[in-house]
Amino acid sequence: MDQRTRTERILERVQAAKLVKLSELSSEFGVSMPTIRKDIDELQRLGSVERVHGNVRLKSVQPEHSRRANVIPQLPTSVEKALIGKRAASLIESGDSVILDCGATATELAKNLVDRQNLRVVTNALNIAILLGAEPSNQVMLTGGVFKAETVAVSGEKASMFFEGMFVDKLFLAAGGVSMESGISYPDFIDLHVKRAMIDAAKTVYLLADSKKFGRRDFATFGAMDRVDYLVTDAGLGEDFATWLASNGVQIIYS
Repeated sequence: MDQRTRTERILERVQAAKLVKLSELSSEFGVSMPTIRKDIDELQRLGSVERVHGNVRLKSVQPEHSRRANVIPQLPTSVEKALIGKRAASLIESGDSVILDCGATATELAKNLVDRQNLRVVTNALNIAILLGAEPSNQVMLTGGVFKAETVAVSGEKASMFFEGMFVDKLFLAAGGVSMESGISYPDFIDLHVKRAMIDAAKTVYLLADSKKFGRRDFATFGAMDRVDYLVTDAGLGEDFATWLASNGVQIIYS
């Protein structure tokens, strides 16, 4: 039996049993433990399985460098957005129902949810749906609407209608800019209906915005700061904006 055939058969065995002892595989295939470990290392490299305390099990979500990375569109990001996404992800627990907006920061959030299970996720972002849909226990719902290549997402009236009658625990909302004069703003009027519908469907609203977006005003103004419960941002947020946010009842969570 050659290396490739044995490795394939080991994977079939793990797929059938979900969790198998390495010692059982060694006995079953008539090879030494070091040889079995070598086979498992190869399957781990491919993202198919993972070794846990003398056992091997299926890896329900493949790592970022696996084949899925080739089909998930990548958005330009930054260190600040990555840290905000990681901090925001810590606010989500397995079993939560959430709406995830589109954009680079929300994508960073989704990347940090690969160890969560039984999530009910509603999103307008195609890349986030692909990423979180890889976990079999998650229920991922993707809105309809008009595709926008710059955010790898859909927007417009049909996307906003999707949220009618919906209620979730948490919304993680993106922003194009945030100013004291206009509140939250976005690059396009087509986005406003979707954001409003998302807010109406959520019990708790988290705004994701790095400090560089403050003082910036995009084309379509939305306001809505009175509907935001928390802001997740970085340490570069100015004191004047922190005071203004507090006056609007927004609590700040720093990454």
